[in-house]
Amino acid sequence: MPERRATGDGEDVVDGLLQLAYRVQHAVSTVAARHDLTSQQVALLRMLDKPVSMRSFAWDLECDPSNVTGLVDRAERLDLVERVPAPDDRRVRMLTLTAKGRRVRDEVNRDLAQQLADDIGLCGADRDGTVGLLRGVTAVVDTRRRERE
Repeated sequence: MPERRATGDGEDVVDGLLQLAYRVQHAVSTVAARHDLTSQQVALLRMLDKPVSMRSFAWDLECDPSNVTGLVDRAERLDLVERVPAPDDRRVRMLTLTAKGRRVRDEVNRDLAQQLADDIGLCGADRDGTVGLLRGVTAVVDTRRRERE
């Protein structure tokens, strides 16, 4: 993505965020390909720290549950995830990582952290400051999302 010279009115922030998003997506795609996965499968693995319903997973992606069925089907065929009944309502299916899925997720997380560090060049104090900034932005986004609900 070519860099533009911002002219003001927040364009520099927009341009910086879009440049960063491009670099992050490139890193995710690179790491996904290294593991014979798609970017969407990497996202699925990273989101499943604990079992989650298909509906909640779709909500997190801001899409209809029917849109994630194909993604989950493919991940299930790769033995990365499985659908299990919810303990409190057996009609609800929960997505959970298999042992292989946890192993692959851990490998992907390590590779992705290294790839992003290499691509963006963050280390030491730069890294700590960036993590703080990202946590703050994420907290604001999460708060605003909850307020809209």
